Order: sequence, then C-alpha cells, then structure tokens
Amino acid sequence: MRRIDGRRTCTQLARIASTCLLLLLLVGCAPAEKLPTYPWTDARSALHVLAERAGAVHAASAECALTLTRPDGESVRLDGALAMKPPGSLRLRAWKFNQAIFDLTLTPEGLWVVTPQDPARRDKVLPASISAGKMARAWALFSGGFFTADDLIVHDPGGARFQVERTIDGQRVRCDVERATLTPRRYSVFDAGGVARFTLIADRYEDFHGIIWPVRLSAVSESGKIAIELHDVELNGELPPGAFTPPRRAQRVP
Repeated sequence: MRRIDGRRTCTQLARIASTCLLLLLLVGCAPAEKLPTYPWTDARSALHVLAERAGAVHAASAECALTLTRPDGESVRLDGALAMKPPGSLRLRAWKFNQAIFDLTLTPEGLWVVTPQDPARRDKVLPASISAGKMARAWALFSGGFFTADDLIVHDPGGARFQVERTIDGQRVRCDVERATLTPRRYSVFDAGGVARFTLIADRYEDFHGIIWPVRLSAVSESGKIAIELHDVELNGELPPGAFTPPRRAQRVP
C-alpha cells in the first residue's frame, strides 16, 4: 500500500484552498442579504408593512454604476449619481472617462434629458437616456406608494412569493413580493394582451438603520436593459434646492 505523506498532503490542501480563495476574490461574489423576516399572518398585514416602508423614504441619494445593454447585446458601463424624492422626482447623471453622457431629470411635470451636442453621439446616447427614463419613472412611482392604492388585488398561491396587482394609466401592473422578508422583487407592466412590456427587478436589498432599500435593480423592455448598482447610499438626507430643476439645455422627451 502506498504510504501517504501527511505533511505533503496538508501542503497540497493549503495550496488548493488558497487557489480557491484567490479565484473567489477575482470573480467576486454578491454579499448575502441580511434582512428581518416576518411571520406570515395575512395579506392585509403584509400590505401595511409594504406601505409603511414606502412611506419611510422621503429622499435618497447615491453614487451608482450603470450598465446599458441594447437589444443587439452591445453594452456600455457608466459611472453615475442619482437623487430621488418619491413618488415623482428623480435626477440621474451618467458619465464615462469623466465625460458626461447624459443628465436626466424626472418631475411630476415630465422628463427632461441632456445629451451630447454632437449629432452622431446624441443619436447613440438618446435611446439609452430614454431607457433610463423609463426605469426612472417606474422606480419613482413604485417606490413612492404602490401599496397604498385602493384598487390593490392580492394573489396568493402559496410558496415563497405572492403577487399584488393594480392598474396604473390603464395598464395592469403586478408586483411579486418575497413572503419571508416582505420585499418587492419584480414589477411587471402588461399590455392589453397580457404580454409583459416592462419589467423592473430588485434583486438585492440592504438594511439602512431599519429602512429596507434596494441597491441593485435592472429594467428590461423592448428597447434593451439597464442595470444599476448603488453605493454610498444616503436615505432621508438633505438634497440641494435645485436637484430636480432641469438644466437649460435639457430637452423634454415623451
């Protein structure tokens, strides 16, 4: 029988372990969510918690990273910053290599976008700005009181998630809520034929001193996909007085 050298075996195991650790560091991994859980009682109580959470955030600001992906699969990653005042105001700026790409302002009166003055660059950036605008509208609306409407309908088939539906501007909107943590995970907007035309996904939440808030979102529609990762988040802080005043060069878009 072949004799096993214990010291050599330990050395090999140590090398394997260190290699695995290095691979994990290089690849990276998302931190696990550490959120409070709620014992299920009934849908009414769950909606009350969801509405309270939405009402707890009056302002938000953060640095962010955006990844814009066109329908053909081409993508670009941008640095950005945002300010938000639910339910209807959001400002999002993005740049690459310290050059401004777009500046988006959403208010209850409409959506304004600043794009590069060069026509060739503008034609490339404007579709991304419009996609970001769709996401901004949806996020501002959903985080500002989706669960306080009178027309809410709850579908609870059992399992890890239940659904909440309501009608907004004539369109059916469904939210999939994780039962254990009572966190909205997916908003879907359907057309008259029942086809989902827009989806907003929140796949990571963090606990900010008792306020549960998403830090990673993605939106998917026929115009492509936009993913946003937030960092250096500040909730309910002071925002500049002109945070939601569109710049002079801003153009209003549908």
